[in-house]
Amino acid sequence: MPPKLPTTFLSSLPRPYTQSLLHRQSLILCSQCKTHLLPQHQRPRPTQHPVRRLTTTPFLGKKGGKQDSKRTVSHNAAKTEGLDPFDFSDYEAAIKRGHEHLKSELAKIKAGGRSAESIEGVRVKLVKEGKETVLLRDVASVVPRGRNVAVLVGEGDHVKAVMLALTNSSENLNPTSSPTDPLTILVPIPPTTKESREAAKAMASKKGEEAMLVLREARGAQRKRLRAMELGRQVGPDDARKVEKEMEKLNEKAVAEGKKMVEGCRKGLDGG
Repeated sequence: MPPKLPTTFLSSLPRPYTQSLLHRQSLILCSQCKTHLLPQHQRPRPTQHPVRRLTTTPFLGKKGGKQDSKRTVSHNAAKTEGLDPFDFSDYEAAIKRGHEHLKSELAKIKAGGRSAESIEGVRVKLVKEGKETVLLRDVASVVPRGRNVAVLVGEGDHVKAVMLALTNSSENLNPTSSPTDPLTILVPIPPTTKESREAAKAMASKKGEEAMLVLREARGAQRKRLRAMELGRQVGPDDARKVEKEMEKLNEKAVAEGKKMVEGCRKGLDGG
C-alpha cells in the first residue's frame, strides 16, 4: 500500500487538486484492499457454493429375477442355523406317542374290557371324607389268575377303599374277598358274549379313530412348520415339494401301522 500524503501538504494545495489526489489515492487503495474502502451496500457478497447433501436412498437397479431369489433364499437359510426342513424328529416322536397310546387303550379293551390294565386304572379314594383319589396301581398289584384277576392290596387299611372303588367303577366288576388272604381281592372275568364282543370291537374302532386324529394333528403341525419356513424364504420351492413327499410317506406308514393294531385287536376279540 502506498504511503498517505501528509495533511499539511494537502491543505496547502488548491481544493480541486486536493480532491483529485484523494480520489486517485482512494482508487489505488480500493484496488488493493478490494472491500475495505467501499461502503457496506457496495461490498461484494461472498460466493456461496452449493451444499451437497448426504442421502440414504438406495440405488434403484435392475431386478435380478430367479438368480437374486435363489441368493436371497440361501442367505436367509444361512442366517437360520440349525433349522432343517428335512428334520422330522418332532413329527416322528408324535407318531410314536400316538401309537403307544393306542396300544395301551387297545390292551384295556381285551377280554371285554376287564383286563389287568383296565383294573389298574380305577381311581381309589383312600380317605372317605376327602376328595383326592389315587390310581389302584399305586396301592395294589393286579395279577391275572385264570378267569379271575387278583388285586393284592399293600396295606390292610386300604382294602375296604379298594373294594368300594372296584364295586363303583364303570367296569361293572363284582369283586370278592379271598377266603385265604385278607389282603387279596378277586375279580371274576365273565366269559365273552356276542354282545360284549361287539361292544369291545366297536370300542377298538373308536380308539383307532382317536389315534388317526392324533396323527392328523401331528401332520398338521409339521406342515405348519414347513409353511412358516416357506414364508420366511428359508426353503426353496423344490425342497418344499420334497419335504411334502417325505411327510406323506411318514403319514401313510403311521396310519397303516395304527390300522394294523386296531385290526389285530378286533381279530383277537373275535377269537374269544
